[in-house]
Parts: sequence; C-alpha cells; structure tokens
Amino acid sequence: MKTKIQRLGVLLLLLAGVSIAAAAQRHPALQITDGPRVEGVGDTWAVIAWTTNEGGSSIIRYGTSGNSLTQSAMAPYANDPNREHTTHRVKVENLRPGTTYYFIADSGQGEGTGTSARSGIQSFTTKGSSEAGNNGVPGWKANGQNTTHEALRITDGPRVEGVGDSWAHVAWTTTWGGSSIVRYGTNPNHLDRTADAPYANDPNREHSVHRVSIKDLEPNTTYYFVVDSGQGEGSGTGTQSQVATFTTKRR
Repeated sequence: MKTKIQRLGVLLLLLAGVSIAAAAQRHPALQITDGPRVEGVGDTWAVIAWTTNEGGSSIIRYGTSGNSLTQSAMAPYANDPNREHTTHRVKVENLRPGTTYYFIADSGQGEGTGTSARSGIQSFTTKGSSEAGNNGVPGWKANGQNTTHEALRITDGPRVEGVGDSWAHVAWTTTWGGSSIVRYGTNPNHLDRTADAPYANDPNREHSVHRVSIKDLEPNTTYYFVVDSGQGEGSGTGTQSQVATFTTKRR
C-alpha cells in the first residue's frame, strides 16, 4: 500500500510539472521586444511607446536625474489577444520646457505569468526654453502649442488611402497632436482588433495627420472601423470617428 501511495505521489508531481511547463509555454515571461521609443516631445509633454510579448501594465518612471526616477506616469493595462505583441503608450505631462528627463519603461503583471520587465535608462529633452522672450512671454508658449487646452477634434476623415488583398491604409486629421489607433473588425458592433502608429504631432502646422497601416486582412472581405485619437496635446482629451468601412481586394 505504501508503495502505491508513493507511486501516486510521484505521478502527481510529474503531472504538476507538465502542467507548469505547459503554462509557461503558453505564457512566457514578460519581455520588452521593441523600444522604448520617444514618439513625440513638446514643451511640457512627451509620448513614449514600447512593445512587449504579452499583455502588461504601462508605466514610465522618470526624473531629471538618471539616479532618481521618482516620478511616474501610466496608461491602462495593455493587452491585445489578437496580435503577437502588445503596444504600450504613455503620455508624460506637466514637464518643464527645455529640460532633459531620464526614464525607464516598466511593464508588470504579465499576462498569465505575473512577471515584469523594465527597460534601460533613456532620455529626452522637452522643447522650448524656460526663459522669457522679448514680450515677457516664454518662448515655448509662443510656439503654436495648445496652451488654451482645446479639446482634441477630428477635422478631416477618416480616409481610406489604399486597399490591397490583405492590407489597408487609413488616415485622418486632428486639431492637435494625439495617438493614432484604428479599431476594426468584420462586425460593426464588434471592433475587437486594433492597429496603431506612433503619436502624431506637427508643431509647425495647424493640424496633425494620422496614418495607420492595417495588415493581415482576409481578401475580398468587408471590414468596419473607427479611428481613435487620444492623449491630445495640451488637453489629454480623446476623439473617435463614426464607423466607416472598406473592402479588401480579391487575391
């Protein structure tokens, strides 16, 4: 009887080991696979993005000294089960103009594993100068920035600029800089897939153009989509279009 119990214990341990190994294979430890990238910098803000192999939290830890990253900015937990990677995008605000900041990207609570990943220290420098100009107005405020905190709006589009058998290019224009995301699917009531591009901002123009490429589509298929811009420059607001469509070409 004792031998049977011992064998059963060994069998249970082996099964537990197989189960743990299978779980680890389904959900590998969280890793940063691309970035972090500084997608845009203004006088008082910066947008930073990075990619991980699994879903995870989105945190930027930053400061004016590489040895003292005591401040943090974050975005919602990022996870896209329909893609092979997850993109994190965080807007850091209330920065000082003309200042160099150091930062790391920090993703935790990895999907299925609870693991975490951190980048090395990087840096960016905000635009403008903290010194007053000839009229007593700081130069960074006179540089066409959204100092009135106007809410982000779509002023043109979305426009389907090109369609192939497995891809489509979508563009739109907003009043100020913002993130560039397309949410799409084959059911207008279930836009469960996403494609994105870097934060779009052109301080030398009166508007910002967003352009996103959607890949890995099925041929001869109608897709429904909305364009979504958030983290609006100077306001933090967001805007989303009505549902539009395109149909991919036959292969």
